[in-house]
Amino acid sequence: MRIRPFSKLLCCSIAWAARASAEDLGGTTTTTTSTSSSALEAELAQELAAIQGRPAEAPRAEDGSASASSTGNASSRGLSTAFNPAISANGIFYFGMRSGETPEDNPAGDLRSGIHLQEVELQASAIVDPYFRADVVLTASEEGVEIEEAFLSTLELPRVTVRAGQMHASFGKHNRLHTHAYPFLNGPLPWRALLGPEGLSDAGVSAELLLPLPFFAELTGQVFRGTWSPLMGTAPKNDRDLAYLGHLKTLFELSEATTLELGGSWAGGQNGFGGFTSIVGGDLTLKWRPLEHERDFGIDWSSEYLYVARPGAPEDDKIGGAYTSLRWQVATRWWVQARGAVLGVPAGPAGRTWRGEGLVAFVPSEFSLLRLQYAYQAAEHEKPAGHEVFLQAVFSIGSHPAHAY
Repeated sequence: MRIRPFSKLLCCSIAWAARASAEDLGGTTTTTTSTSSSALEAELAQELAAIQGRPAEAPRAEDGSASASSTGNASSRGLSTAFNPAISANGIFYFGMRSGETPEDNPAGDLRSGIHLQEVELQASAIVDPYFRADVVLTASEEGVEIEEAFLSTLELPRVTVRAGQMHASFGKHNRLHTHAYPFLNGPLPWRALLGPEGLSDAGVSAELLLPLPFFAELTGQVFRGTWSPLMGTAPKNDRDLAYLGHLKTLFELSEATTLELGGSWAGGQNGFGGFTSIVGGDLTLKWRPLEHERDFGIDWSSEYLYVARPGAPEDDKIGGAYTSLRWQVATRWWVQARGAVLGVPAGPAGRTWRGEGLVAFVPSEFSLLRLQYAYQAAEHEKPAGHEVFLQAVFSIGSHPAHAY
């Protein structure tokens, strides 16, 4: 039995308590007293660490800042900062012009002429305890403030991750992205037109299962409240009419520099026209990064197809769309990108709409970027075609979690 450390620990504790009582009674604390108190606290911490068999953490100053010799993360009062959430913020601003724009012709999700705040996102993530992690994402724009995501995730279940709360649905490739992570200034034309300006996002429960296969394969099943744009209609939404989703994601290493991702998605639920809406999607992503120059060069090619069937809808009861995009990193801080999209495959009464976009991006670091985008859009039964030119600035501050691959 170790008598001396416990005795010394007791003496230090009594001395520290006496010193603290004297300071409280005196109402003021001199520099000498503060220094002596800090020394007693440090000695107390070292003895306690020796008994527990762990390295001691150096104390912090009374103002909360770490002392010159401190490498720990605990304050002088024993309050650890290890459980503070990782907090980050992203801001997106843009300005530019659209040809032929009128005040009534501003569908949600489209870029508008002038100078605008596109979005500010505040995100907090933390380990709640050994079993759960929590993520909260708040977004603010010119339209107001909303809770974009707020969900709890499990940590210790083998091969399975369960989530519950407000979240983006795991449908396709683009739907899971936050606005600041969009490859272009706004979402693809078919995604905005078929799934709504906010995509598929709602309160629900999700389970992701990593399949025991020789390659990466993840199967996701989700149940949501069902307040999605493709499920709305003339009749009010019943709270018991839920939405369901299944998603399969696979990833293959074609070489040391090349990966191929293939995915398939299905979502559905009772709609407001008395029928059952089905949404089907498929996506493909090919990435190439030369090992010897992976920070300077690379190519990403991504394509996605969406099809929505809404029985009972008066128009566009069956409509689909697709897009394909190419992003080429030509230098350490420069990207050149292009994207083409078509809405109306199969075509509805309004015919088909085509959109093409070209973009040049200057990326000083992973925390900021400037992007100049030109877009051309033409509809089969609408004249004339539209032109857009916009410049966007994006910044990120704080400890931002890594994006999904």
